[in-house]
Amino acid sequence: MILKKPLLLCLIVFILSVPALAQNLSLRHLLKYREMEVAELNQKLTNKGWQFVSDNKPTGELMGQAVWAYNLTTAGEGATAWCVLYYNDTSPSRILYNVYVGNAIPKIQKNFRRRKMSPVSEGSTLNGVEHLEHYTDLPDPKYVFRLMKYKQPGYNGIKIFEKSDYEKASENGRL
Repeated sequence: MILKKPLLLCLIVFILSVPALAQNLSLRHLLKYREMEVAELNQKLTNKGWQFVSDNKPTGELMGQAVWAYNLTTAGEGATAWCVLYYNDTSPSRILYNVYVGNAIPKIQKNFRRRKMSPVSEGSTLNGVEHLEHYTDLPDPKYVFRLMKYKQPGYNGIKIFEKSDYEKASENGRL
């Protein structure tokens, strides 16, 4: 009888925590997801409880954007987290992950601090990004990681570029 109560409590905690953990994507997941095709990524995220929102196919000038949301509001305008895959056939894919509250982005930032990564760019405005408070671009030998903090409390994001793609997009003014 005594053993059943702790077991029941553990089961309840597990059931309540699984949905909250599904929105948290790790750096390792994001790097892996960045290389997937839209259909494959859709399957992975759907299995984690994410909802497919849209897919704007690439054009000659613009990358395609496939969008997923976690815990999408009924009006479809807000969510607990967003994942966007930017893709086309001529350049490496980029991935954007925005999350409201939670510890996913702080965990990623901690990883970067341990690696003592130095910024290549910082600022408070980016074309097409609303409510941005600050961004920092951190390079490593293969990738450039754009960390974003938004004006809404607790809202953060990360965008991952392959380093050569970041440099090309920077030259073209398409970051």
